Parts: sequence; C-alpha cells; structure tokens
Amino acid sequence: MKKILVPTDFSNNAYAALFYATKLFSDEALQITILHSFSDEIGKLTSRVDIGRSDVIIKKLYKQSDEDGEQLVHKIKLDSAKVTHKFEVISTPASLSRTINQLVAAEGFDLVVMGSKGRTGAEDVLMGSTTIAITKSLEGCPLLIIPREVDFVIPTNIGYATDYNDFYQLSKLRPIVRLVRQYNSNLHIVHVGDEKELDSKQQQNLEQYRNDLTEYDTEFHFVKRTQNVSKSLHGFVDSKNLDLLALVYHKHAFLKQLFREPVVSRVGKHTHVPTLVIPLK
Repeated sequence: MKKILVPTDFSNNAYAALFYATKLFSDEALQITILHSFSDEIGKLTSRVDIGRSDVIIKKLYKQSDEDGEQLVHKIKLDSAKVTHKFEVISTPASLSRTINQLVAAEGFDLVVMGSKGRTGAEDVLMGSTTIAITKSLEGCPLLIIPREVDFVIPTNIGYATDYNDFYQLSKLRPIVRLVRQYNSNLHIVHVGDEKELDSKQQQNLEQYRNDLTEYDTEFHFVKRTQNVSKSLHGFVDSKNLDLLALVYHKHAFLKQLFREPVVSRVGKHTHVPTLVIPLK
C-alpha cells in the first residue's frame, strides 16, 4: 500500500479517518494525499453574486483551505511522530467525487480512506450523503470508511460478507489479503442464510472459496436472518468482535439488492467498525 487518498472537510470524523490510515499502515512509508473540495461552499457563497465577485471568493476559499491543510498536516505529524509517511494537501473547487476518480485514474492510488460523515452530519445520521455518493461512483480503487471517531485497533479479525452468487479469487481482493497477511488476521467469511438453502451455483462458489483460502486462518459462518440482511450481518459483527468488515460492491451486488438502498448507506448505519468496500465491475 503505497499511495493513500484521504478526503477531508477538516471535521473530527475526517481527522479520525486520517489518523486511522496512518496507524493501519504504520510499518511502511506512505504517500498520503489529503484532499479538500470546497465546491459546496462556492455554491452557497456565489449563488447571488456576480462573476467578478465569485473569483475573489474562490481565492479566499483556496487560502483558507491551504491554511487549514497546513494545520492538519502539523497535527497529524505530531500525533504520528513515529511513522515515516509523507503528506501533501490538495484543494479544489471541483466536486469531491469527480476529483477522487480523476486522481485515482491519474495517480494510481491504492486506497481511499474517509470518514462516515462530515462536519455537518446530523447526530442521528451515521452515514453521510457524500460518503454514499463516493461509494457509488468510485472506480478502480477500494474505499475504507471509518465510523465516527472510532479508535484504532489492530484488525486481527476481518469479516468478508458474501451471498456466494459470485466467486472472487484473492488476487482480486488484494486489499483484504494485504491486511490479513500484515496482521496475521483471522478471516471470517459470512453469509446471511442457511447453508442448506444454497443452490448448486452457490455451493460451487462456496467450495471455490474454501479451496482458495486454505493457506489462511479462515472460518465460514452462516448467520440466521433476523429482520433484514443488514441487521443480521451486523449482529454477527458484534457477536464476533470483528475489527473490520469487507465487501465487494458492484451495480448488481447482493447487498444493494437485499438492503434495497445503497450498500454502505445501510451497512454504515449499523456498524461501529470500519467498512472496506472493493468496487468491481
């Protein structure tokens, strides 16, 4: 894991995500790019002013973002003094989701890390609209979502949710494998439903997972469905004290279909552990 992109709105939750990333990969030198988009502020401040005035406002927003970025880098360096990461700050008036995809495509980031909600998030909403939008639009790079001000713990127990309708070799799930190898983690493959109810295709994929994961400390779990898949899944996360939950996201993903709302929208509202989303076409 060489290059990490961390979007920020300079909120506490965004800082928690940045700090988590520095701790998670503390044993290797990283290039961490901190990205701040002030497109929302531009929309609010320039909606009733002329073009000339809006240029002045944009310059002020750049200056404020640069100052906040310098303070943020100073703070994270103090809080992670023993690591050798390099930090840079990018400010942009463009939308956050578009900028993230452009940077991922151009710079080849290995991971995007962000908080589950930002500065303006209501207390009763655990997954912000910005995070949901980025989860749906991100391509070519995994996304690690950090819940509100979660404390860092070494991910010794990692869950991977699947419905067994698809099989993905570990070579396609490298973000999970890297963590499992780095921390010698236990891998918990979890399916909400009864093993006896799997059809022939699902049974075949289950066997492929079992064959593919023989070199890892892996357990396979079948969880009884209570109310809905999401609550069942997170009841399991709590019961096993998992440190991180991973899942694959694509347009026809089972999580989207069964939860009947965007994948991390529902997942994030029930979890207090980080969620690793791997987008696959």
